[in-house]
Amino acid sequence: MPLTPGNVVPPLLVSFIAWRAYRRFNRNIGRQPLRTKRIIMRIVIYSVITLVVAVDSILHLPVLRGLGIGLLLGVPLAFLGLHLTQFENTPAGRFYTPNTYIGIILSVLLMGRLVYRFGIFYANMPTLGNPNSPAFVQSPLTVFFFGLLASYRIAYYAGILLRSRD
Repeated sequence: MPLTPGNVVPPLLVSFIAWRAYRRFNRNIGRQPLRTKRIIMRIVIYSVITLVVAVDSILHLPVLRGLGIGLLLGVPLAFLGLHLTQFENTPAGRFYTPNTYIGIILSVLLMGRLVYRFGIFYANMPTLGNPNSPAFVQSPLTVFFFGLLASYRIAYYAGILLRSRD
């Protein structure tokens, strides 16, 4: 099989995404230093991306509904995650240890769904002009998983900021 961008780019893209996911998982496991500016930046980034997805979904009611349900269900998970988070003040600074399982499970669900959607989208590349071919971002389940993760992260990080003031 000849090396063409169509043959090389998808495996490289999937490898890059897997590597970034692995790095992110490793970085979010264990005791974390409490960096207020970084936490605020994460809240802003997740909020902006969520807003962009919501605006893009306005014309697609099932997709918007999936996002809304995901956003609603992520908040109770964030409260559970905050309840399971350990905070500590040491001479070296303030730290928190998040519950490993909730964040990783939500991230894996979203990543798995994105890889699945990318596979379907890539398999139907020759028929992109066909109105019956799947749209990459018009999947209620994919947007549901994104909303679940985004609202979990936004509420969790906001809770970290509030609890760190005590």
